[in-house]
Amino acid sequence: KHLLNQTSDHTIYFIERSTDEGDPYYPVPNQENQDLFQKYKEMAEKEDGVSFAGRLANYKYFNMDDAILNALELFDEDTAAMFDKKTEENSVVESE
Repeated sequence: KHLLNQTSDHTIYFIERSTDEGDPYYPVPNQENQDLFQKYKEMAEKEDGVSFAGRLANYKYFNMDDAILNALELFDEDTAAMFDKKTEENSVVESE
């Protein structure tokens, strides 16, 4: 209802219940899964122009507010160089 400074007259109510049936949604924090995460992380770092965010990308559980914060911070990191480059280009044009 108040996410990212938005307002609404409506409310969404959601309950998430974990279960041990079916595919697991979150990795169990043990050494085997930490080793697997490191392998995935190394593979992901080799992918140019691709960003991985959220619970599966970080291989850990996030509350939804933390998941959103993670995505916003990743966006800031991914776009910082782009904005820095435009700032540099504008300053060169202005100084000529």
